[in-house]
Amino acid sequence: MGLSQRYDFGTFIGAFGGLLLIVTAIMRGGNIDIFLSMSSLMIVMGGSLATTFIAFHYSKIFALVPVIVHAFKPDNHHPLEFINLIIQLLKKYRANGRKALENHHEFLENRFFEQGIKMIIDDYKVEEINDLIAKSINAIKERHTQGQSIIRFMGAQAPIFGMMGTLIGLIQMMENLSDPSAIGPGLAVALNTTFYGILLSNLVFNPLAVKLSTRTDSETHLIKVIHAGILGIKKKSHHLLVGEQMNAFLSQIEQTDGNETPVAPPALKKKKKKKV
Repeated sequence: MGLSQRYDFGTFIGAFGGLLLIVTAIMRGGNIDIFLSMSSLMIVMGGSLATTFIAFHYSKIFALVPVIVHAFKPDNHHPLEFINLIIQLLKKYRANGRKALENHHEFLENRFFEQGIKMIIDDYKVEEINDLIAKSINAIKERHTQGQSIIRFMGAQAPIFGMMGTLIGLIQMMENLSDPSAIGPGLAVALNTTFYGILLSNLVFNPLAVKLSTRTDSETHLIKVIHAGILGIKKKSHHLLVGEQMNAFLSQIEQTDGNETPVAPPALKKKKKKKV
C-alpha cells in the first residue's frame, strides 16, 4: 500500500504549510528567538489540557488518539464505487438467490456493507434492516461528535489561557519597572502566550475538529447509500431503480446510470487466496 493510500497529504500540507508561512514571515521581520518561550507553551497547553480533563472523562480524552490519527488518513468513502458493486450483487442475487451473496465476502471490508449483506443472507425483514442501520448511523454520529466536542473545547480554551499567560507576564514585568531595559523583552515574552494560544486554536484544534466533522458526514452519507442498496437487494428490485435510489444521494457529476461495469472499491479489494 502506497503512502498516498495510507495518509491524507492534504492535511500535512495544510498544517506544515501554514506553520512554514508563519515562521517565514517572523524570520523576515526579525529574530525568531523572541517567539520561542517554553513557559508560554506550558501555560497554554497545560491550561487547555487541565480544563479538558475537568470537563470530560479521561477515557474519552485518551480515545481521541485514534480519532486524531484518523484525520491524517485518506477519505476512502467513495459511494460511486459501492453503487457499482451493489448493482453487481443485485443482478447476481436476482438470478441465483442468497447463495450468490455468500461468495462475495472478499469485497466486504466495509462493516456496514458486510452487516447488510449478512442480514440479507440471514433473511432479516426490511423493518429489521432499517432499524439496525438507523441505529448504526446514530451510534457513529454520537461517537464522533464526542471527539469533535473535546477538540473544539480545547480550541476555545487555548486563546483564553494565552491571555492568562500574557497577564501573568505583565504582572511579573511590573516588578521591573525600575529597569526600563527589561520592559521590552518582558512584554515580548508576555505576549507570546497569546500568540501560542491563537496559533494552536486556529491552526490545530479548530481545523482538526472541522476535518473530523466532514469525515463523519462522509461516512454517514456512504452508509445511507449502502442502506438504499441493501434494501434494493433485499426486495430484488430492478437494478435501474436501485441505481436511481442510490444516485439520489450523489451530485449530478458523481451519478452513474446503473449500467457501468462494476468496480470494486480500492479499499475493499483483497488478493484472492490461491487454491492449493
